[in-house]
Amino acid sequence: MKIPFRSKEVSWLSFNARVLQEAGDPEVPLLERIKFLGIYSSNLDEFFRVRVATLKRLTQLGDYWKELSIPDPCITLREVNAMVAKQGREFNDAYERALADLKANGIEIVDEHKVPADLRDWLTNYFRTEVSSYLMPIMLKANEDVPRLKDQPMYLAIRLSRKGKGGRPAHALMEIPGDLPRFVVLPKTGRRQLVMYIDDIIRFGLREIFGHLPYDVYDSYAIKFTRDAEIQFDDDFTESFYVKMSEGLKAREEGLPVRANYDAAFPKPFLNLVLRKLKLATSDTLYPGARYHNRKDLISFPKLGRDDLLYPKSAPILNQALKNREKLGFFNILRRQDVLLHFPYHLFRRYIELLREASIDPLVQEIWMTQYRLAKKSFVARALMAAAQNGKKVTVLVEPTARFDEKANMGWADAYRAAGVRVVLGVPGLKVHSKLLLIRRREHGSDRYYSALGTGNFNEDSASIFADHLLLTAHPEIGADVAAIFRFFEHTYLRPTLKHLKCAPFDLRLFLKEKIQREIDLVREGRPGMLSIKVNNLSDVETIERLYEAARAGVKIRMIARSMFSLITGPDSPAESIEAIGIVDRFLEHSRVLIFHNDGQPEVYLSSADFLPRNFDTRVETIFPVLDHALRDQLIRYFEIQWSDNVKARVLDRDLTNEYRPRPKRREEQVRSQYAIEDYLRSLT
Repeated sequence: MKIPFRSKEVSWLSFNARVLQEAGDPEVPLLERIKFLGIYSSNLDEFFRVRVATLKRLTQLGDYWKELSIPDPCITLREVNAMVAKQGREFNDAYERALADLKANGIEIVDEHKVPADLRDWLTNYFRTEVSSYLMPIMLKANEDVPRLKDQPMYLAIRLSRKGKGGRPAHALMEIPGDLPRFVVLPKTGRRQLVMYIDDIIRFGLREIFGHLPYDVYDSYAIKFTRDAEIQFDDDFTESFYVKMSEGLKAREEGLPVRANYDAAFPKPFLNLVLRKLKLATSDTLYPGARYHNRKDLISFPKLGRDDLLYPKSAPILNQALKNREKLGFFNILRRQDVLLHFPYHLFRRYIELLREASIDPLVQEIWMTQYRLAKKSFVARALMAAAQNGKKVTVLVEPTARFDEKANMGWADAYRAAGVRVVLGVPGLKVHSKLLLIRRREHGSDRYYSALGTGNFNEDSASIFADHLLLTAHPEIGADVAAIFRFFEHTYLRPTLKHLKCAPFDLRLFLKEKIQREIDLVREGRPGMLSIKVNNLSDVETIERLYEAARAGVKIRMIARSMFSLITGPDSPAESIEAIGIVDRFLEHSRVLIFHNDGQPEVYLSSADFLPRNFDTRVETIFPVLDHALRDQLIRYFEIQWSDNVKARVLDRDLTNEYRPRPKRREEQVRSQYAIEDYLRSLT
């Protein structure tokens, strides 16, 4: 490497360690800690399906990795395995502490051996009526191959034998159905509330499944496979793309295994038999664990009516600019002023209401929107389809390759077409990640554009937990820029000519270079230069090199990065003067904010893009200015509050040790930024 650079994988695992810190923090409410355990596990699953799978492919390509300006993938894989093993032990410790704390609060997770006698009849009936029909064992036979198993679901490997007698045992694999709830709340007995994993309810009922066979001992062990999630396809975005995507999704289920998690209590001979049958015997693929897998399901652990074990719910904050929305309507308000929504502090419902108003407004002629990820039961999609049914011309750019949402987006595309919505199915060679809405309204004989530009998806589910920003504006030149981008989606030979917005893959990299260079030039002229940057990920070599150059020149650089952070800070680094923190708290920090201080005349931009190579080179991303001075100052204040965090901020140091910033001794001096931001936004109402 020409410059100091940390692998994306190592820095991402360090981020997931920060999630795990939340799961082990006794000051975090108990049920929230359990949710963080689920988030950690879900993150790790995706990490293996995507990042580890990519590393494994790179190790098979010889020295090709040297052309990609990345660390040696073989070394990175060894680092990954060591970090995952260490975090696995920390996860189990945090999980055991959570179980003990649940028990102290009258909640107990029990297995099939600990079900009280007075509940066994209830459990037998539950198994027969709710579970049994889903269970279809696969018998393992000596001379027969096992059919390729699905990605992600868990399986029970079952050994059937006779108590006290010899004879050859039988073996089976049985999928734990994902259609069933992972946790079942049992009828309350006394003061205790019992909960069971569905895995143990299945174990409880194994005699019902295998009782007709000549066995009476049923030993079972969990095992789970994670497969390469990459989908290969070309750039033919015609109707045949639907067929190719369907084939790709099927191929994902049959991708090469990149991880097998199994119960560490699995007897070695039985484990070897299963692994041999499944052709999974390579050591770098095997990860021994605890009795239960798919711990991502802990995200949906039942709340049991125990609000005292959760973060307190806050009342939504009214955006002052929209206080007369019902009387005036969005369009009258936006003609007077821009509006900035901060999720989840402000209601995402306001965006849906804007769409609904547009769908019935007689002056609205057209609506365009980009779609990357939608909620499962999306009111956004319903509003767009209603607009089409009301005679508006509606066009939706559906991104068909949004990872793990491919199938859902194909379904939405079909639903849109059935409702009369025009669908643009992606852009050949590029992934559209921009978050854009454009409404064309005919006013006094001419067209006026109303735009919504966001840092996050138009998704009401994630908007309740993702911290993002959405700018609503009737600025005519911004509207013209957004319209030019939508024209590019339909006519990809037309490179958009933009005045205020910058768009990858065309000019986003150059824009960032020029803004950083301006701060460098200011310092060289004897004036202060400063950059304040908030992103999810930073792992683009060229951008890191420019930040190093700026730091060496004397530009003050402050960075807030949530996850990947490949820049090396600290002593003996080109970025010794760069300060960086990461914040993990009750909401997922997802917004991208860029503040170029510009010798006391700051320019503030929001963006859909992180600082990764793909965001600059192979995606359609937008960066847009906040031109309204009051809203600009609002975002500067937002950043400063986060920069002041001394409760949930971790210092992103040279070794990514995840050390917290020193916490003040007096509570009144503590700044927990997500709560402080909520207080700040309330003060504006």
